[in-house]
Parts: sequence; C-alpha cells; structure tokens
Amino acid sequence: MIPNAITRFPQFPVFKTLKQCTQVHAYMIITGLILNPQNPKKLLLFLTDPDHGNLHYARLVFRRISNPSLFLWNTFIKGCYKNHAAREAIDLYREMRRSNMSLDMHTFQFLFKACARAVAEREGMEIHGLMDDALRVFDEMPDKNVVSWASMVAGYAQCGRGQEAVRFFSEMILVGVKPDSVLFVSVLSACALLGNLRMGKLVHGFLEREGIEMTNNLAVALINLYTKCGDFVASRQAFDRMPQKVLAAWNVMVDGYCKFGDIRSASLLFEQMAERDILSYNSMIIGYMQSNQLDKVFSLFEEIKAFGLKPDKFTIASLLTACANSGSVQRGKSLHAYIEEHSIERDIFLDTALLDMYAKCGRIDQALHVFQGMREKDVMAWTAMISGLAMHGHGRPALDIFSKMQSSGIKPNDITLIGVLSACSHTGLVKKGKYHFNQMPFLYNLTPKIEHYGCMVDLLGRAGLFKEVEELIETMPMKPNGVIWGSVLGACRVHNHVSLAEKAANHLLVLEPEKDAVYVLLYNIYASGARWVDAINVRKIMEERGVQKIAGLSSITVDGTVHEFVAGDRSHPQFEELEAEMRAMAIKLREVGYAPKVLQVALDIDEEEKEGALFGHSEKMAVAFGLIRLSPDEPIIVMKNLRVCEDCHLVIKLVAGIYEREIIVRDRTRFHHFRDGNCSCMGYW
Repeated sequence: MIPNAITRFPQFPVFKTLKQCTQVHAYMIITGLILNPQNPKKLLLFLTDPDHGNLHYARLVFRRISNPSLFLWNTFIKGCYKNHAAREAIDLYREMRRSNMSLDMHTFQFLFKACARAVAEREGMEIHGLMDDALRVFDEMPDKNVVSWASMVAGYAQCGRGQEAVRFFSEMILVGVKPDSVLFVSVLSACALLGNLRMGKLVHGFLEREGIEMTNNLAVALINLYTKCGDFVASRQAFDRMPQKVLAAWNVMVDGYCKFGDIRSASLLFEQMAERDILSYNSMIIGYMQSNQLDKVFSLFEEIKAFGLKPDKFTIASLLTACANSGSVQRGKSLHAYIEEHSIERDIFLDTALLDMYAKCGRIDQALHVFQGMREKDVMAWTAMISGLAMHGHGRPALDIFSKMQSSGIKPNDITLIGVLSACSHTGLVKKGKYHFNQMPFLYNLTPKIEHYGCMVDLLGRAGLFKEVEELIETMPMKPNGVIWGSVLGACRVHNHVSLAEKAANHLLVLEPEKDAVYVLLYNIYASGARWVDAINVRKIMEERGVQKIAGLSSITVDGTVHEFVAGDRSHPQFEELEAEMRAMAIKLREVGYAPKVLQVALDIDEEEKEGALFGHSEKMAVAFGLIRLSPDEPIIVMKNLRVCEDCHLVIKLVAGIYEREIIVRDRTRFHHFRDGNCSCMGYW
C-alpha cells in the first residue's frame, strides 16, 4: 500500500490521518527518499506508541539514523517495552553499553520492567547477566533515590537472586534511604524465595516501626512470606487483619495450605471465597491430587466449566496427571478432546503431560502418537517417552528413542538414564544396560546416583547374575538402601536364591522393619523350598512387630467411574453378577488345562482352600468386571497396587486368549499387555 501511496501522493500531508502521514514519512526515510531526517524525535515517539504506532517502522527508522542521540536510544528502548518486545529492549540496552551511552532514570525503570516481563515469559535470556549490567549502571548513578534502589531489589528478586535483593535492602537502610511499601513488597518476596523466616520477620518488624501503610500488595507479600516458610499462624494473622481481603490473599492462603498438605484448612477457606479465579481452582486441584482425592479433582473441573472460567494449561496438565495416577484413560481422552475443542494452547509442558497420561494409562501407542506430533521436544518430553516405553517393556524402541534424542542435540539428565536403564532391565538387555551405566560419566557427564545403581541391581538380578549383583553392591560409592536390597530380594524370589535372599532380608528388616513386602517375599521363598519352620518364624516376627500385609487392590474405570476391588472383598454392589462371571471364567480356564499355582498363597490351609483364595485375587476380580461391563472392542485396563503374582499372570494370559480380549495390567513395577494368549513381558518381569 505505502509504495503506491508515495508514487501517487508524494506530498504525504494530504493523507486523512496522522497515522497515514507518519507511516509514509517513515517509509520515505527507510527507502532513502529522505536521506537526513530532520528532528526525528516526534516521529520515533509516534511510531513507538502502542496505540497507533508501528514498531516495525520505528525499528527501521531508528537503524537509518546515524549517531542517534541519547534521547532516541531511550525513546526506542521504552517503545520496545511498551510494545511487549522485552527481549529487544534488553538487547538495545546492551548495545548502548557497548557504545558507552547511559540510560536516563525513567528508562532505567522501563528496563527493569522489561527484565521482569522476560522472566515472567520465560524468555531464553541471560537474566543474571542483565542484572550485572544493571548493577554497573546503578553504581554510576549520581543520584540514587528510593525508586532506583527499589528497582534493584525488585530486579534481583524477580531473577531469583534473593540473597542479593536482601543485601541491597540492607545497604539502602545503612545509607539512610527510607523504603516505601513497594520496596517492602520486593524484599519480602526475596525472603520468601530464600525461605528465610528470620529475615522476613525482621523486615516485618521494621515496616511496622516505620509506620508503613499496609497496602493490599504488602499484606499479600507478608502472607506469601509466612506460608512459604510454613508459619501458618503468622500468615493467618496477616490474612485476618486485612479489612478487605483481595482475591490474591485468598489464593496465597489456599495455595500455601495445599502445598503443606493441610487440605482440610485449604478446602474450608476455598468454600468461603466469594470470588474465585483459575489460580484458586488450580491450587485446590493440586491439593486434592496430593491427598489422593481424585473424584474431587474432577468435580472441581466440572465446577470450573459451570462457572464459565477458562482452564489454563496448568489446570489441564494437573488433570492429566490425576488421570495418569488413577489410570483413567477415558477421562484422559475426554481431556484430550477438550484441549482440541477449546483450542487450548499446546506447548511442550502440556504435550508432555498428555503423552505421560497415555503412557501411564496403558495406551503407549497413543503416547507415541502425541510424542511424534510434538513440534518441539525438550529433555522432559524425550525422557517421558523413554520411561513410558520402558514401563511397557518396549526396551529396544526406548533405546531407539534415546539414540534419536542424542542425535537431536538434547543432553540427557539423571532421570533420562533411569528410564534407559529401566528399559534394559524390563527386557533383559544386560549388555546394553552395562554399556549405558558404565558410560554415564564419559558420554553424558553424569555421575551415577543410587537410583542408577538400583536399576543395575534390578537388571543383573532379573538375569540371575547374582555374583555380579554382590560385586556391584560391594563397590557402590554409597551405602545401599531399601530399594537396592528390595530389588535383590525380588530377584531371589524369581530364581529361588535362598542364601542371598536371607542376606537381603536381614538388611531390609533393619532398614525398613515396618514394610510388609520383605516378610511376605521371604515367607514365600521359604515356602517354595518347603522350609516351613523358617516360614513360620517369619510369620511370627511379622505378628510380633505388628506388621500388617497390604491387601491387594485393583481398579478399573468404566464410564468414568473408578471401581476398586480388594482381595477376598465381597462388598461391591454388583458382586453377585461378578461372582457368577468368575465361576464361568473358572470353568473355561479348566477346559484349557489351567492348574492353579497354589504355592503363591502364603497360608497354612489345604489345597482346595488355596485355590479359592487365589481366585479371589483383586486383579482377577477386576478383569471379570471388565468382561461384564466393557464392550468386546474396548481394552480391559486394570491398575494393581502390588506386583502381579504368577498365578494371576497365567490366568489373565489365558483369559485374553479364551475371550479374545485385549487386557492391560499395570502393577507396581510395569505394564503387561495380554493379547491372543500371550503377554508383552514374555515371562520376564
């Protein structure tokens, strides 16, 4: 438009609006029709105005001006900030420094706002370097007023450098500058960031002695300080003293209670709120998730929609995590559809939560589909995909993804290598596991932690390489913990290695005497070897210490409702129908030659009773319920709180073939995909 306009109307003032005139004027400068712009100050001021200017033209005009004055530099920096180009404002500042030019005080404030905006928007910038530059400018200032001091304190607080923010505040007091309420907000935020309750209380006492007006922002900063430091008596006092409690204060209190696990206090405050925003709901959703009240999590989501609030990506990601924890793929799919229907912005954070949900709900195919469709992938996304494949027993595909990750230039972290070693462990890739473990310091610049040693103990133990297991434990640079010895004991149970099992159990009985797993595993090892005296002694020690065996619990989601089954429990409202289905299932199993593995029952009862006890295991009940309630084309997805036993594994494998159903079971360690009478673990779990 503008080139034609200039050709037809070289006298730009004939245009109807000032905006048209100014843009044509700018174009003439940019193209060289005006070689030496006279007094471009007004032009640049107009072009950087966010209401009717044009930053693109302003940028081009500025670059055409030879030796721009200090006023023009400052004008353009402020204009960039006002037009939400924080990164460009900061780059211009650095360019000014190289040209030995200085900011005026007003622009200095804008620069700090640009820094804060860049931090808030998580721009990939050297914020710490910016603050170092800002400190040099501050030191050169002849007149340092409260605004400049406040800017430094706020800048350091916003950049996460709380110690420097507190130091600047202390220096300001020493030189006699009287702080205002805005500065107190910044220094209290720094104390909260550091978790420095003592310093925060000193600042609180100082502002009261100085008679500083308690603004809403200052009250919220105080509440935030005390909640972050866990002093809820003080935070509640500050909250209760507010004559008019603003929404931010309610949100800080609710969020604080949730993060410290006091969900009761959080929910009581939440119910009293006259006004709520999405931050209020996000805090409560996280609180209910942490207390495992997943039904309330999804009730809050329905409430959000009913009140016309728009969920943000953190809301949806939290809900996806709740679905992952409960294994509710149906709810997860509904959330995926909601994201698409309501055009919620997709980014790495949300996509990673989505693929993690599918992986943990048994749909690794869908997880892979989400992963492949991601435009950007960070280390967390790659790690989630590797760990998901490992959990499903897809060791080689997980290692292929790891190779692609390295080729893409993404550096793996500690968690990535845990996923890689787990992939090797779940599929018996001993050589690959050893290679990646041994190369951690050299290829990835990572020092193996106890979690990595745990993966290696599990890998070697599953493969029956007990000599190497003992050598690895003896050469570990840290003391083995309960996880290490638990892996050893589990491997001994599979391979019936009694002597090492006893050694591992002795360590566990000291490290974790309250946990039932060690007693149960050791009892079963003795029972398998017909060492009944030793088995009875284990039972006696367990009773003397008051250790109760955790009941097996399995869940299955049908039509959005989670149904839970406990071994031997008859309380389910549809138990009669369920029992009939299990009897029919038992008949079909016997027809194909099923023989119960009665040694799996750690009870002193006869064989017939043992068989009945086995058939009451929770995962068998959940599978039978799925046969009743789910259509033949739907996979039966069961979540189990303990490791699936050998008998249940055999039964579900046979049921998948008999009924021609896909059955997916997630136990405490991994997923099992049963189809056509086979399992994805190939008997290696």
